[in-house]
Order: sequence, then C-alpha cells, then structure tokens
Amino acid sequence: MPDRIAAEARSAMAQATDYRSWAAAAEELDRRQGLDDWKDDEVSEDYDWRLVRSRLRQIRQYRQAGDVPKLVYHLRQGLHWNLGNTGNPQLYAQAHFGTKRLVREYVTEVSEALQFLCTHESPGFSRAQRLRFFHETALSYGRSALMLSGGATLGLFHVGVVRALYREKLLPIVMSGSSAGSVVTGIVGSRAPHEVESLLDPDNAYYHFWRVLPFRQMLKTRAVMDQDQVRIALSHNMPDLTFEEAYKLSGRIANITVSPAGSNQPPRLLNYLTFPYLYLREAVMASCAVPLLFPPVQLMTRDEDGRRAPYMPLLRWNDGSLKSDLPTIRLRRLHNVNHFIVSQTNPHVIPFVSRRGPEEKQSVLSSARAYARSTVRGQAKSLIDLARSALPLGPLARPLETASSILDQNYRGNINIFPEVSLWRYINVTSNPNLETVKRFMLEGERAAWPRIEMIRNQTLISTTLDACVDRLEQEAHGVEQALTELPQMPKKPGLRVVRTRD
Repeated sequence: MPDRIAAEARSAMAQATDYRSWAAAAEELDRRQGLDDWKDDEVSEDYDWRLVRSRLRQIRQYRQAGDVPKLVYHLRQGLHWNLGNTGNPQLYAQAHFGTKRLVREYVTEVSEALQFLCTHESPGFSRAQRLRFFHETALSYGRSALMLSGGATLGLFHVGVVRALYREKLLPIVMSGSSAGSVVTGIVGSRAPHEVESLLDPDNAYYHFWRVLPFRQMLKTRAVMDQDQVRIALSHNMPDLTFEEAYKLSGRIANITVSPAGSNQPPRLLNYLTFPYLYLREAVMASCAVPLLFPPVQLMTRDEDGRRAPYMPLLRWNDGSLKSDLPTIRLRRLHNVNHFIVSQTNPHVIPFVSRRGPEEKQSVLSSARAYARSTVRGQAKSLIDLARSALPLGPLARPLETASSILDQNYRGNINIFPEVSLWRYINVTSNPNLETVKRFMLEGERAAWPRIEMIRNQTLISTTLDACVDRLEQEAHGVEQALTELPQMPKKPGLRVVRTRD
C-alpha cells in the first residue's frame, strides 16, 4: 500500500518556501524509508570508514584530554581535504537529507578541535605558534568558492542560490561571476555583510536591465540593447567602488571574468589582487556585454592621483562567459581554492549538460545520454578547429574562435546546481522581469540549492573554521601590536634598555 506519510513528506518538500520546512520533510521521508539505519551504519564502500573512525577517535581523545602538542601534531600532519574520500558525492546518493553520521561527526569534531586550539592558552603553544599553525594548515587544506555562470535574466536563479547559502551561513568568501553571474557577485561583493540579507530581498533590488535601442541607434552602435540601461541598473544595485575598496567593505573576494573584444589578448579574471584599482561597475558591464546585444566596454581605473581614468584606452572587453565562464584554474592559483560550488544557468549550456548530480545514481539510459552529449560536443569542437586551421575564414574567424572556446570549457564543479529547462525560461531570457517573475526565479534557485545544503555544509565546515581562526588570531595580534605602540612613553634613565618579550 502507498505510504501516506511518505507521500505527504514528498509534497511538503516540493511546496516548501524555506529550508527548515524542506529539511524537516526530507528527514521525515528518510525515516519513513528506513534510511536512518543507513546513516547510522558506518560501513560503506564509498569511503574509507575505518580511517575516518580512527581519526575521529584520536582527535576527540586528544581534545578532551587537553593534549595540545599531540592535537597540533596530528591535525597538522593528517588534516587534508577529502580525507578517506569523505567528499565522495556517492555518499549523498542514498538519503534525501545528509549522509553517514560518521562523516558529519568527523568534520564537526575537527572543527571543534580547531576552535579549541585557536582559543586555548597553552604554555607550549604561543600566540605566534598558533598563528603559524593555522596559516599553514589553512594553506594546506584549501578553501571553497561559489561560481556563478552567465545566463541573462536566468541569472536571477543565482540570487536564490546565494540566498539559500547565505541564510545557512554557507556562502563562501570567494565568489566568481561571469555575465549575469557577475551582477550577483558584484552586488554581494560590494556591500557590508549586514546589508546582504536586504539585497537578496526582491522588493529591494532593481532588475530592469533591458531596453531595446531604436533602429538608428542599433546601426550606430552595432548593438541591439541600450547599454545605458545596464549602467542605470548597476548604479541602483552596487556602489561605485574599486575592487580593493569593495573587498575592504564586504570582506568577500569578488572575481569578475571578462573576454577580450579584440585579438592577441587572453580573458582576464578581475579581483582585488589582479586589478585592485579597477572600478567594479565597468567590470560587471563588460562581463555582461554579450556580442551583438551590447557593444564592448572600456574598463575604468583609479589613477595614481585618485581620479577615474580609462584602463588601457585602446582595449575593449565583453561577455566573460564566452571564454571563461568558470575560471577554476585562476581561482586555484590566486585564492587557494580546491572545491567549487557551481550555479549554472547559461542558456547555451544547460540543455547540453546533465543536470543529474554526481551524487545521483546513473541509469544505463542517463549514462548513454551523457556519452552522446560528450561525443557530439567533442566532434563539433574538432570540426570547428579543423575549419579554423585549414580554411581561409575571413570574417568568420572570430565567431568560430568563440564557438571553439565555448565548447572547450568545463561547466561543472564539485557541487552543481542547475535550473530546470523549460520554454518559459527561454522566453524570459532577455526580458525585464516583473516582481512575480523575480520571486519565482529566486525561489527556484533556493529549491535547487536545498538538496545540496548538507553536502556543502559538510564539505566546507573545516575550511571556514580555519579561515575564521586565522582572522581571529590576526586581529588579536594586530590589537596587541597597536596597544604596544599606543602605550605612553616613559622617560628612560641613561643606559636603561626596555626589553619586550616576543612570542
């Protein structure tokens, strides 16, 4: 007989408007299907449960005993991302909510042990030693990034994803965005932390980015859409700051991708490290400048006198998703990222990539479809590259180069969040949404993110704890240094030296 309670739980998951309601229904469904027993059972071929259990007991024992030297030694030597394959997506294939309790207990215990070391004063573990330990361990362990693709109006889906992560305190410090994703990244990355919640409220944002140009203006600008309307929308949503100023204000590392409008230039990843004095608004405008729809954009910078000036006046830039939708390699090198959460809404991508998560079991039919997609994509790129190298293309050279670049990119990360594919979404891809449409897109983004929340929580807890400990210890060190410099200077007797102890 059908399980009425299980059916009600499924219905509650589908109709939930907040994560807590969805999670409660998902947990109830797991209970009805007997999956709590699977969670309690440590044994699985999908990870090295013996190693994880041994490490958990060892770390817990040292923390509870207050044995700082042994805890430091074993964490420094054995704390690595994906220990025992705990990051295996298959561990999240069985239950609707969460995974093996052993995995959750392990990452929680490690987080508590790190907080203990960060706050515990020990004679053999000075402040300087603590700071060095956390710096080195954080560098060794790595961190996560949220990557937001292009997608025009479909990019409103990203807002829902960001809101779901932010409300669960899971929004990574490192964010990247291209095209529509750059708008969301720029907005979140240029506001103080306490402002983010209000920015994600659909009633508080301005979403009118589109205005079709009169025909004469189209001929003059060689574009269909009015770029001034984009500028107006961005001015409503984000302050006029440089990347460096935005980072200092928000504490988040906003990365914006742009593609060159001309030849002999690589795509660029713009952030406070690579281009600290560039203005964020123009960077976002450039990343949104889809060829034919918008003209390419000149970037602006703050010069050595503090004035706004063109950056490399002869260069123009356009849509970042054309050549670098998801800049994984640059994020690895610049920000020590080794774990990528991807929200993918690019209209030319989502029909051709499997929306099935890596944690979901593949059927023979879905595997065959994935193989067919991969084969068609590879053959198309080979034909385009053959044409580029063997034929005199003339005006077709640039479009074929862009097509090859689009086909050559990897559009997936460690955790992937996709919208549904529907005609309604494509109809609205270049239209100004009304408030009802905005709310619908955002809720879809949230609902798509909720099944990934516990996976994200487990896979990011240790790295966020390490970052928080480093920040705390650095602030304490800065406070001590500042206090010492502000002490009143007492008159010294001749020949008297003041010696300060140093950690």
